[in-house]
Amino acid sequence: MSDARSRYAAIDRWVRRLEGLDDLRDSDVVAGRGGRECPVIVACSGGADSLALLALACAAGLESVAVYVDHGLRRTSAGEFTVVAAAAERLGAAGAVLAAPATPIEVGPNLEARAREVRYACLERARSDAGAVAILVGHTGDDQAETLLLNLLRGAGSPGLAGMAVRRGRIVRPMLALRRSDTREICALLRLTPVDDPMNSEVRFRRVWLRREVIPRLESGAGRDLAIVLNRQAAIMREESDYLDALGADALAAAGLPPSAAVLAALSPTVARRALRRWLGDPPVASEHVDAVLEVAAGRRRAAQLPGGRRVERSAGRMRLVTAATESEAALTPAAVPLPGRVEASGVLVESWVEAGSPVVWPDGQWACVVDADAAGTAAVLRGPVPGDRIRPLGLGGSKLVADALAETGVAVAERSRVPLLAAGDGSAVPQGEPLWVMGYRIDHRVRVTTRTRRFLWITAGSAERE
Repeated sequence: MSDARSRYAAIDRWVRRLEGLDDLRDSDVVAGRGGRECPVIVACSGGADSLALLALACAAGLESVAVYVDHGLRRTSAGEFTVVAAAAERLGAAGAVLAAPATPIEVGPNLEARAREVRYACLERARSDAGAVAILVGHTGDDQAETLLLNLLRGAGSPGLAGMAVRRGRIVRPMLALRRSDTREICALLRLTPVDDPMNSEVRFRRVWLRREVIPRLESGAGRDLAIVLNRQAAIMREESDYLDALGADALAAAGLPPSAAVLAALSPTVARRALRRWLGDPPVASEHVDAVLEVAAGRRRAAQLPGGRRVERSAGRMRLVTAATESEAALTPAAVPLPGRVEASGVLVESWVEAGSPVVWPDGQWACVVDADAAGTAAVLRGPVPGDRIRPLGLGGSKLVADALAETGVAVAERSRVPLLAAGDGSAVPQGEPLWVMGYRIDHRVRVTTRTRRFLWITAGSAERE
């Protein structure tokens, strides 16, 4: 057995503690340690945690592409990528990629949050380019403990106190059961020399402050390892939070769309809040806004104003979600949309791309959908609804007027001309001009993914102002 293989054998005990990878294997992404179909992206900064993650991913038989995101904040970033690339080659990874944001990040308030948002955007772009099925990040149990304390300090509810999930969408955190001491030991065993991020010593960042000053004092006073306690707490809270989310989903289904105010008002406040958060969707709203909507459901107030120009009203016993558009606003200006491609028009950003494999996690079809690329065709038109528009909603059978569909989802009459939809263009299985996708609602049955689908077209829509 080679020296490299003997080292991998020695770290099998850590490989067995990895979490969140079973779905990848179950979907035939990995066929043992031999032939593989799709890679995974490993976020790799060159630090001990990310180098250990790369080593364990390779040892677990995953075809791993290491991605280093250069934020342009340090002069040493070029050298750090060299460390990542050399480690990837030594460990047998599929390769290493240097990614950089389109716009450099400036030092200033909320640097950590802004850098994290940009980093995940770069990783997602690398995932799409590589055709990878997931993005692995190197958070450990110590990171989980810090996250719980950070969320506690900002007054988070039970979802925040549940900490980070092992898996959320395409993001997988396999090392939450490991500690930072484990990652340093793995690097030492494999003779990997991690880079040292100087930001990890700057206590002006709240996470570093917790790590270096607060947690050691708490552990000294309590006489125990705080990370173990907080991770156990997170696991309990996550189970309870997931259970409440399921109750909320069932309650919302029972309330119908738009939701019955009486049904919501009769629920326990805890379950009602979960149902309302699911109905209100993104962007998430604060607790005081959810409570205001509950007051509307109970008839104790006429309306509740939400951030982003949204408003919730009660009409004919139903809850209505109204956006900031007014009756005087014109309908969306039609714009050609290549499939795949990117178009920004009338304040709406539409992006689409084709993947060869089916999604690991399917979107809900409201503001992101996956359709059969060949059935969707090569072009579409972004526009608002017009009188007589009909759609065959996926999963509902038959067809209905788009206006009726929007009414069922609680869109006010004055808002319906501003609801974006994609209408069929060249090469679509849907007759030209008919809706392929009513955003915020559903796709048309005729462009659905079937067992014969070979090319999967992702389409996302959002506010252009937020990009």
